[in-house]
Amino acid sequence: MFIDAKLYVETKTKEERQAHLKLDEQCWARGGNSTNHRGVLAEFLNTSIPKGRTILAHACNNGECSNPRHLYWATDRENIVEDGAKFGTFVSAWERSVAKYGEEEARRRNSRGDKKAGGRANKGKPKSEEHKKKIAEAIKRKYNNLND
Repeated sequence: MFIDAKLYVETKTKEERQAHLKLDEQCWARGGNSTNHRGVLAEFLNTSIPKGRTILAHACNNGECSNPRHLYWATDRENIVEDGAKFGTFVSAWERSVAKYGEEEARRRNSRGDKKAGGRANKGKPKSEEHKKKIAEAIKRKYNNLND
């Protein structure tokens, strides 16, 4: 019987999920990408193939590797932020914006409040009374649904 991958990630620490890793073994570059290798890891760990925020991470930092002893189930945060910082591959949203548009254009887009440009469209704008009532009603509905 397979273990649900999402539950596997939620109930085990990162260290427990990485206990099977053996990075002294060679990478297996059989072609494909992380999407193709999810089945390899699921079979190796006897888990389901996850959907949603549970993702396949490469402890070897080689996106083409399919060696299950280099792969583990991770959260977005673990893969992008923690492993990115460890391997020097993490790039913040600001750095991506500067690389794409240049610093002057990135500053302009960030400050003008343009949602499509990554700005803060509603930040600091006063809310109407009607809008405040709608927010309060939505919170009450959510709270009441939690208590049912």
